[in-house]
Amino acid sequence: MSRFNTLTRLRRAPEARGFLLSYLWSSLAGLLVPTQVILVGVIAMLLDSKGLTEPTVTLGTHLTIPLNAEFTAQKPLMQLTQLVGFTLLTATIFAGCVWLQRRNADARSNQIVKSLHGRILKQSLRRAEVEGAAAQHVRADDIIGNQLPCIQAGLSQWYQAVPRSLLTLLGCVFLALLVNIWLAVLAVISGVLVRRFFRKLHQQKDNELTHWEVPRSRQRMASLVGQAPLLARLQSQGIADQAYQQELDSMFRKLDVQHSRQARIWPLVFLAVSTAIAVMILGLGVNLLGSSSGLNVPAALVLGLALAGAASAAGQLQSLGSQLTTSGESSDAIYRYLKRSDEVAPSEQRVGLAGLRDNVEIRDVTLSNSNGELILSHLSLELYPEQLIALLGTEQVSTRALTELLMGFGLPGEGRVSIDGIPLRDIHPQALARNVMWIEPDGPIWDGSILENLSGNDSGISSSDVFDALREVNVYERIQRLPEGLNTIVSANDSMLGVETTYGIAVARALLHKPPILLALEPPPPAEHMAEDPCLNAFKKLVRQGTLVVLLPRRLPSLRSADRVILLNGARLAGEGNHGELLATSDLYRHLNYLLFNPYRHKKRPANSAAGR
Repeated sequence: MSRFNTLTRLRRAPEARGFLLSYLWSSLAGLLVPTQVILVGVIAMLLDSKGLTEPTVTLGTHLTIPLNAEFTAQKPLMQLTQLVGFTLLTATIFAGCVWLQRRNADARSNQIVKSLHGRILKQSLRRAEVEGAAAQHVRADDIIGNQLPCIQAGLSQWYQAVPRSLLTLLGCVFLALLVNIWLAVLAVISGVLVRRFFRKLHQQKDNELTHWEVPRSRQRMASLVGQAPLLARLQSQGIADQAYQQELDSMFRKLDVQHSRQARIWPLVFLAVSTAIAVMILGLGVNLLGSSSGLNVPAALVLGLALAGAASAAGQLQSLGSQLTTSGESSDAIYRYLKRSDEVAPSEQRVGLAGLRDNVEIRDVTLSNSNGELILSHLSLELYPEQLIALLGTEQVSTRALTELLMGFGLPGEGRVSIDGIPLRDIHPQALARNVMWIEPDGPIWDGSILENLSGNDSGISSSDVFDALREVNVYERIQRLPEGLNTIVSANDSMLGVETTYGIAVARALLHKPPILLALEPPPPAEHMAEDPCLNAFKKLVRQGTLVVLLPRRLPSLRSADRVILLNGARLAGEGNHGELLATSDLYRHLNYLLFNPYRHKKRPANSAAGR
């Protein structure tokens, strides 16, 4: 079990400061609960004695409330009106303090968690250089979907309970002790024993009978139902019926045991609670009937309300403790993720990159996943400008990992990747971003207008350049039909944009920015036949302008047009050459071509033709 964690590191973050008033509201709300209990006790004494004439009100052995002389001189009805009004005022203040504290608690936890989101984004970019981009998606899905909400719940619950619930607990316990020490101690001990007894009984039903044996019997019965028709064809003379009945009887015997255990819980708990209440009533009666105890019915009411307030506060603190155990584990996991890695040099120690002049060299690169399984094994390649290169492999993870390496994501276990002789890990991330571009069927598209998605931060791109690029990839007319044209606001996975449009926007973006290295994942071919692929023509144009285009092809014309096809069999290099050369020399390449690009591969042969053969 994880150690108790009060989220101290998170609560000391700069974003948690500046909420001093929150402690004021929380403290005031915590102290108002015992105050209201005392006021209710004074009102009960007034009703019991039909007026308060003495200068003090005794509500227990050591609890004496002084009264103002002007107040005692008033009529009982006026006294009651003032006390009820003051009690209502304190209740209103209490409600306002709790509301303000809750707002501040949520605001503080939101600011802290919002800051963590930003830090995680920055750290993911850094970790991607070591672990790869795909690994960051898996990590982020867990952190953002599970860990951060858990931390937010823990922080919010902490700020709501501390110090309010703590002050309420201490104040109510102190108040109960002032009323009668022995009765208060007896009530606390009885409550603790009853709770422990209930938890022990409740835990007995959460055993392997509930979680394992009964579900296994049900699965076995379902399996027998599925096997029964087959067993009937074997002339088994009722074997399936007999096995099913035996399993059914066994399951209901287990259920009887489970139900008998559950049936004992509430009667035993009721008996324990009744015993505790009986002991309390006897103790209260002894003190009430005694002559010198100072205890009376209003004092007993104060004692009961104080103990109820203490129990409520203790329950909130216990719930907080359970939440902090889980939130603490999430906090530790996030700070481990945010811990600076020494495997990557700081950005200020890296160099820039002025385009691609010579080549991209991949020398004896070996890359493994977190389980130690090989993704790339001793891969050596040289990629040159003005080439259209297609990556084809038996495993998508290997070809995708190779493109991620070229983007600077992932650190090989062996070997190195360099651009113009500069190791990739020594190149500044911003320099890589300016020189290496990635496009895919979904764009990628970010939140903003289509024009912003095309031009990015480059103010030198003119409207005519944008129009020309869109026409080249044959999406200009589609975009013009949108409500605001180029100014239409879009986002990732936008339903108004089809795959061909988002992919066309991405290719047009490449035409506008002319990156030295372009990495592209093609979408599947469209349903309608195209005489020419405008996006493929755009790639060829970029190649003529000096760009190295590395393509993950999903369309046969792209594969045929590649200057060079790199074939991977699992993690290893299986061959290189153009489309025709590999078709003639590689059985693996011919097989992959059939699996990936044969338009009839998914069609079944007619039954009569198969029978005729």
